[in-house]
Amino acid sequence: MQQKIISALSLGINQKLVDHSALEVIKSLQSHGYNAYIVGGGVRDLLLKAKPKDFDIVTSATPEQVKRVFFKNSMIIGRRFKIVHVYYDKLNQLRSNKHQKNIFDKQILEVSTFRSNQVHNVDKNDKGRIVSDNNYGTMNEDAFRRDFTINALYYDPVSEEIFDYHNGIQDIQDKTLRIIGKPQSRYIEDPVRIIRAIRIATKLGLEIEDNTIFPFKNLKHLLANEPRGRLFEEMNKILLSGYSKQVIEELNHLGISRKVFPIFSQIFFDNQNEFANRVLERTDERIQNNGDISLVFIYAAMLWQTIKSQAEHYQNEFNMPYVEAFRESVYAIKPTLVNNGLTQHLIQSMREIWFMQANFETPSAKKLEVLMTHKRLRQSWNLFMLRHEFNEVDAELFTWWDNYINNEQADKTALVIELIDKFPQPEPAAKKKKKRKKRKKKVKQDNEQ
Repeated sequence: MQQKIISALSLGINQKLVDHSALEVIKSLQSHGYNAYIVGGGVRDLLLKAKPKDFDIVTSATPEQVKRVFFKNSMIIGRRFKIVHVYYDKLNQLRSNKHQKNIFDKQILEVSTFRSNQVHNVDKNDKGRIVSDNNYGTMNEDAFRRDFTINALYYDPVSEEIFDYHNGIQDIQDKTLRIIGKPQSRYIEDPVRIIRAIRIATKLGLEIEDNTIFPFKNLKHLLANEPRGRLFEEMNKILLSGYSKQVIEELNHLGISRKVFPIFSQIFFDNQNEFANRVLERTDERIQNNGDISLVFIYAAMLWQTIKSQAEHYQNEFNMPYVEAFRESVYAIKPTLVNNGLTQHLIQSMREIWFMQANFETPSAKKLEVLMTHKRLRQSWNLFMLRHEFNEVDAELFTWWDNYINNEQADKTALVIELIDKFPQPEPAAKKKKKRKKRKKKVKQDNEQ
């Protein structure tokens, strides 16, 4: 393994594409006497003339030393391998223009310490997977611990130099994905590398090198032993990759166990859910065109047909009213969501979008104001529009809602009258009479003898 130092300018890297906050973090660490570089996907994307989504930073400083540099604007996280989150306020130009004032988002930059390649100091489980790895080393050692050659590139935006240890630049030019080290050992250390290889290769249009792909078939079963939280993170990365439909098709083709991604298995592996496929296609298109996307909406829309089918089952099997059957189906899916690692906040947000569908289908003039100010209105409406494309909703009702929500010139009062005249209003729930508690009479006890 020989280090090559190449001028970033000679490779056509545009420093203007480097995130300003990432540049400030590197300058701060270097000013305190530490080495610091952009590493991995950020460098890879810069070489591919694409704007990186993330900028991971690696340094010679330990997590505690990084924490001392950034103090209150940082936090040490992680058990398997400690990293530091450094926080910055980043101007959201789109929202600022919309609201005519400066609006800032909280930006998180991940800073990790060079890892050692002294594997005898690394804690592994009985299957060979690394479970604890807080052993720090040099950049040379860290380069060996990276997963693929194209991710083992280190970029110093201050000196404008790139450090290449495994001919990663050549592999980028050859459109090849190659794992570092012995493939079987590297996948046993971290089976998630199998999923990562498929996602990266699909997204970047790379050919997976033969020795890199060969162990997939014999080692893919190890993925079922991975922590649910890690697999949930990978599922999110797939959905937000801009190529989710293709990646999921590749995972299905590979025969990934249903235990790895139960949601994908239920929706895409076991049958072809056209509604969910359309959700993926639209999401990929928006991401590729730099459009806004919402992870809450993706999950809610992707699982909509599951909710709908379950509600229909309750209606037919137990003769339940529509709204009651719908609510039961929403609550019944919670164990599946929890089993896939979804957070309680995400599940609650999805429920709000689903419940809004029932409100759209059984509109109430009394609830209009509440619905129009609901924080999930736009996401719920997007799902309702998609359902309209699949002829799931009444066309006349959809037109009414479209006018009420999107037509600024429409007479709202006239639309409310039209709603009451044309569409049946839900009957108000009967008020339960409160039972009056009977007071117990106090019995005076005669203590006299």
